[in-house]
Amino acid sequence: MNEKPIRDLTCCCCGNVTRGRQWWNRDTGFGLCERCSEMISKKEDEETMESCYGKKGIHYAIEE
Repeated sequence: MNEKPIRDLTCCCCGNVTRGRQWWNRDTGFGLCERCSEMISKKEDEETMESCYGKKGIHYAIEE
């Protein structure tokens, strides 16, 4: 179970509002939108994505 609630966050890349869970390695109130996550994941490996943005489906790109 995830202890952090799903909430509105500001995408750290494009500034749009997105739904996600706060990741400890992001400033409070910021996350990653699905559109930007798809773009960034083409350039970064899975380890870097998780280190910077959290886990896909848990912290960003969540299906509610």
